[in-house]
Amino acid sequence: MNQLTLAHITHEAVEKIGGIGSVLEGFITSPIYQQHVQRTILVGPANMHVAGDPRGRLGPDGEILYSTVDGIDEVGHGVKLRPIEYAFDVAITYGIRNFEIPGDTRRGTAEVLLLDVFRTNPDRLAMFKLRLWETFGIDSSRYEHEWGYEEYVRLAEPAFYSLVALLDEDELPCVMFSHEFMGMPAALKAELDGANEFRTIFHGHECATARHLVENHPGHDLTFYNAVREARTHGRYVEDVFGDLSFHFRHQLISRAHVCDGVIAVGDHTAEEIHFLGRQFDHHHIDLVYNGVPAMKVAFEDQRHSRTMLQDYCERLVNWRPDVLLTHVTRPVISKGIWRDLAVCHHLNEQFAADGTRGVLIILTSAGGVRRPHAIQAMEAEYDWPRHHHVGYPDLVGPEIDFNHMIEAFNANHDRLQVILVNQFGWSPELIGNQLPADMDIADLRRATDVEFGMATYEPFGISPLEPLGAGAVCVISAVCGCAGFVDHVTNGQPVDNVVVADYTALDHHLGEQEILDLSQSHRDDVESRVAAEIAHTLMSRIPRTDDARRKLITSGQQLVGRMGWDQVIDQELIPMLHRVIRDEQPAPLAVPA
Repeated sequence: MNQLTLAHITHEAVEKIGGIGSVLEGFITSPIYQQHVQRTILVGPANMHVAGDPRGRLGPDGEILYSTVDGIDEVGHGVKLRPIEYAFDVAITYGIRNFEIPGDTRRGTAEVLLLDVFRTNPDRLAMFKLRLWETFGIDSSRYEHEWGYEEYVRLAEPAFYSLVALLDEDELPCVMFSHEFMGMPAALKAELDGANEFRTIFHGHECATARHLVENHPGHDLTFYNAVREARTHGRYVEDVFGDLSFHFRHQLISRAHVCDGVIAVGDHTAEEIHFLGRQFDHHHIDLVYNGVPAMKVAFEDQRHSRTMLQDYCERLVNWRPDVLLTHVTRPVISKGIWRDLAVCHHLNEQFAADGTRGVLIILTSAGGVRRPHAIQAMEAEYDWPRHHHVGYPDLVGPEIDFNHMIEAFNANHDRLQVILVNQFGWSPELIGNQLPADMDIADLRRATDVEFGMATYEPFGISPLEPLGAGAVCVISAVCGCAGFVDHVTNGQPVDNVVVADYTALDHHLGEQEILDLSQSHRDDVESRVAAEIAHTLMSRIPRTDDARRKLITSGQQLVGRMGWDQVIDQELIPMLHRVIRDEQPAPLAVPA
């Protein structure tokens, strides 16, 4: 079968920022992906009107082949791309980006197509917005003040024509991925004018509508997922339950994903959330393509060395040596449920006191980007960062301030388990400070931990909570995490010692729709307190205390991740779906939910 040509519309075309970047990295460095895909083109916006070093436009491992603003045209692409720049008043950079997995031998290469749409042809843009309204019912005038909407609508047409210009006839049709809402305007353009050249896929790394509702209701996941279950039994959809959402441009874009040739969800709940968007999805097949889990090879000796280094670091911070190491590597957003970590730790502290154990939880997150090494060294010397913090950059900013308030209150009232907020990206002495062992890196942090927390209120998949799985960590995830479904899938529903699932959505009796919507924070607090005690009790029997126990968890963790890697996901889920879409075949229609 002919190899595939794929174009990925994303905000992470040049650098890995979050989950989408991790997915692209997992795809592009997989030998299975490389076997089936002949060309990968990453398409995204860029700010080339801002002066900068051209060598950095495509990232540290990029090579520019064409760039108008830099006067570069290595292989004559200007003949194809310059007319598009003139027509749409955009600037284009095109080149190559190399990928590699840190600590692994995997490598990959992708083409990168960047468009600066800060200025654009207003007449062409107005005509495209008119077509979006006439064909898809999207009123762009409501969202023009939202750059997140405007930027990707401006990107759509010049990106479409640039791809057509760069592709040869024998490379068509090209499969265009809309990664989240960002690629939907381009996908809609392809649906309008590119039936022969393109097939379109909406890749749901989340359901933006669901995230908005979970994060903004005081009942969070307790309310939302129970409301979905109740509504679906009565044939009701999201706006029937939660009211008009037309103000939310992301909702407006992803609600049109049913016009794409395929829809991917990264988790079971995400698929359910997309079906909940409206009856237009009732008969639309949604393919489950889980994210791959890093399958790092870990020997017991390496794990023990990493663990010793992390114990050394913690001892320097808290002045005693912890027996149990806990971590949470995450983004600083409300949906990550960091307060749930502290609730579990409260109960662990009581049980640690009973058996003489001590522990440290390290929360690694940053709302202020990467702090410069000299700033880290100054804070470390002045007030013993990260054991202590001050409000204001280069220290606490944004949500870090509230996190630290919670952590300070916890530490003041618990003596067997202390929490350290490390508000920084990366894990090395240069980035974390001189108290960190000299040769320690992020891989050591992942290998060292006994427990990794990930009890999110909204988590479409959750690669990070399972990253230490192969190193023998006990990974604690919430039942709404997409990765919980993946674990259940590969284990055939059998429990495993390496994974603990916390269900914060379980109600002790049936509630009607309005009763569910009326659930308050106090109701959620009651559920969370009960679940936290259950999780702490389970962890006390799972946390390894001996070398033999750690060896067993490493072995079972390695067996698990061996079935959850990118190669397996791509081979078993992604590639068959892509060939079906290329052939323009549809799976059997779905039955309308009762």
